[in-house]
Amino acid sequence: MKKLLAGLLGPLLLGACASIPESDAPLPWDSQVVHGQLPNGLAYRLVRDTSQAGRLDLRLTVKAGSVDEADDQVGVAHMVEHLTFHSRAGGERNLRQRMTALGWVQGRHFNAVTNYERTQYLIGPPAGVRQAPQALQALADLVFARDYSAADLERERPIVIEEWRGGLGVAQRMNEQRTASQRVGSAYPGHRTIGNEAAIRSASLASLQAFQDRWYLPNNMVLSAVGDFDPEQLKVQIAQAFGQAKAGEVPDREQRELPLDDTLKIFRLQDPQSGSNQVALLFRLHEPDSRGTTHVALRERLIDRMALAALVDTLRRQPREASVRSLTAQKTLIGEHSTVLGIAASVEGQAHEQALQALLTEIERLRQHGFSKTDLNRQRVHIARLANKAVKQQTPRTFEQWVEQLNNAAVQDRPVIEREAVARRYQKVLGKVRLRDLNARLRLWLQSPDRVLQISAPGNSPLSLPSIAQVQALQAALSAQDLDEPVRKAPVAPAKEPLQMAANPAAASIVERKAFPAQQVEHWRLSNGDRLVWLKRPGPGGKLLLQAESAAGYHLPDAPAWRVQMAAQLAVRSGTVGMPSQGLADWRQKNQATLSVEQRPERLQLSLTAPPEQLLAVVQSYRVSQVASIEPELFEQSRDELLQRLRSRPEDVRSHQESVQRQLRYGADLWQAPDQDTLETLTAQQLDADWLRQVSVPVTYYLMTDLPVEQVEPLVRAGLATIPRSAVAVGGQLALQQPGQRREDLAVALEPRAVLQASSFHEQPWSPEAAVRVAALRELANQRLKEQLRGEASGVYRLRFDSELNPDTQRVESSLSFTCDPARVDELWAMAQRTLASLDVDQAWVDSERRSLLRQETLRREDPQTQFKRLVLSDRRWHDPRYLETQQQLPEALTLAELQQQARQLFPQANQVQLRVLPSASAWEQAR
Repeated sequence: MKKLLAGLLGPLLLGACASIPESDAPLPWDSQVVHGQLPNGLAYRLVRDTSQAGRLDLRLTVKAGSVDEADDQVGVAHMVEHLTFHSRAGGERNLRQRMTALGWVQGRHFNAVTNYERTQYLIGPPAGVRQAPQALQALADLVFARDYSAADLERERPIVIEEWRGGLGVAQRMNEQRTASQRVGSAYPGHRTIGNEAAIRSASLASLQAFQDRWYLPNNMVLSAVGDFDPEQLKVQIAQAFGQAKAGEVPDREQRELPLDDTLKIFRLQDPQSGSNQVALLFRLHEPDSRGTTHVALRERLIDRMALAALVDTLRRQPREASVRSLTAQKTLIGEHSTVLGIAASVEGQAHEQALQALLTEIERLRQHGFSKTDLNRQRVHIARLANKAVKQQTPRTFEQWVEQLNNAAVQDRPVIEREAVARRYQKVLGKVRLRDLNARLRLWLQSPDRVLQISAPGNSPLSLPSIAQVQALQAALSAQDLDEPVRKAPVAPAKEPLQMAANPAAASIVERKAFPAQQVEHWRLSNGDRLVWLKRPGPGGKLLLQAESAAGYHLPDAPAWRVQMAAQLAVRSGTVGMPSQGLADWRQKNQATLSVEQRPERLQLSLTAPPEQLLAVVQSYRVSQVASIEPELFEQSRDELLQRLRSRPEDVRSHQESVQRQLRYGADLWQAPDQDTLETLTAQQLDADWLRQVSVPVTYYLMTDLPVEQVEPLVRAGLATIPRSAVAVGGQLALQQPGQRREDLAVALEPRAVLQASSFHEQPWSPEAAVRVAALRELANQRLKEQLRGEASGVYRLRFDSELNPDTQRVESSLSFTCDPARVDELWAMAQRTLASLDVDQAWVDSERRSLLRQETLRREDPQTQFKRLVLSDRRWHDPRYLETQQQLPEALTLAELQQQARQLFPQANQVQLRVLPSASAWEQAR
């Protein structure tokens, strides 16, 4: 599915996958892209990028997905993707085994994905271009070998069932309802990519082979490659791997288009666990003219995007009825020429009838009056600014950007064009778009006879759908009225004086200094008790970093966590008494001193990133947050939003599950949401008191910049050292899992599946060396668990094991989660415990991990963000920067003996806490 959002106009407009012909001739390809096709029709796009030595990324796109299945092939496209890894290409081992034997890890070095319209196979071999021949041959064998067997299908079928089971939930149920209504009459609703349980269980080997024979043709594929390779040599290797495959006739793709009619269709979208509350009218059309690569198609796309952006802007400007929280529009592209324009109103409470009236009124108002010259000029200015910026700022694409661009081009079946050429052509076409063009496009959309009305309400709240006759009568009544023109301009606020920051008080002092020349670090202790830890190096991109952290976490013995967090979030957006929050936000944006806040149970962290010349603004921005008084208007708005969310909250199984899990782990629920009465009696003064308590806690500042001390010291003394602190202020407490084994079962799920979530811990002092050992073992544990629970037992698809040595708690903290058939949860849990308890480490694996870590550390020691993070970790642990000195020795920490010992402490049974979310009684009945 492709969506056009007005907020994404810039990236869509200037994306390198657009094609802008002049006189109906296509623009040339980007000169950095080597492109062509083999005699059998397989297309390739290659980009040489040497920024990451030796790296290679390969992606093979097969232009066939689930919507291309025949009526008796539901779910087959996705199952083919699974079964291709069982092909042997004439060898003894299947392709997954062959790749694993090369040291490749599924999910990290190779993977595959299927959607409605395409299937992709991805390989990024760990040895990079040195393994290009093996990687290309593996891709070719995946799509062409086709020698998997009926036995292979039976082995893989339970895995696909578990993938289906793992995807169940409220998001899946609501998405299915949206697809069924938006694409009613088409093949899409009946061909969900994963299929359904019955289809997966009944799919035959013959049906898989028939689908692959029909669609897996070299002339229906695109190979994209980015890496540190010689393109001419890679072309030879591509021909060797793919050249023997035979081309075939690619079937037509009419099944990808929406069949249109001239009726209104009405759908209810509702689920007990969904909070969606909306009325939306969808207009379905065929618009083939904007999809091509001609000069005409470029102009059509530009009109589309300008009209959509003007529509969204107009809807946002209109005064809203009390029943409507917001009005918005979105356009979806489907297939080669089908489109859906949706105009939606978010509903307040249960006022769906009034919201529908308001929505249809605004649509009729637009139909009668269209856009104005002001709307056109606003869009012209915006697009011209984007195009001019693209022409002037020609920065090379990164490795990752090239991967994304080639992938997008393959998915959209478009060439890759130079960004500057794209922008210049848009500059030429822009002046030829007239107001009548935008209004004609708007009328085309709004006059479409194929319409779908979607109405949703949260949870199980009552919802009465109108009849088609009632909606049509309402539309007819509105069309007979002469409605006022839309509001064309946002109200002009009275001119305001630019925000002036108060002068700092008389400078305080720096009472102690300590230098660490080898690490380029200085420590300062300020007269108010705060500390400054300064890494005298440029930050990321040459910018400065300032991170202020204290023990002012939200886990306090005498204040609710939600209120402490609310105080922090509102205070950093507020200024001093009388300072408007919007004025402060504008000042921060203008001075590039925007502040972000992160709060944990035991810590409050405020962070700023800015150009070095903005250090004064950074200090001022932070200082204002420390002396802020929460703005009453901001408080009222936030409290009203929370109250509205509470009133419309559906049956919240997830919140209940998370609350039970916190009680299991910590002995109490550290986060209890407020009820309606508590929120209604809450005052800004209470939050001010909470914030004053937080800012009284002494702070440690972490600064990264290479500015001279003569510029830094005066600002620290006047702007930071003068902030009042209290040595007796109480900070937040750590959230610690309690010792012992505990388990609880919750039979609340609406799906026929079990979700198991388990955690454990082991007391251990933090050190960088121990942390990298835990990180290495985490990846090994994930690999072994998937081999056992997925590969051996065919019992799970989604599985995640996480483990870290937490520097705050001084513990190895581990967690395991997976979904499975409820009947197998005991069996699979026991298998997981055995796998983790017997995690074996051998010297070959240790040597491989050490080599990998050595490569990674070479990059990390040059990465400013990593160095800053390690400065912080070192200071928290030792109050000195020794980590920056010893980091070169990290690979040496991976020794066989120490990893073997650490493996035994990764998931100790003595402290395992387990929560099982099981199907409710009603879900069991439905499953039967």
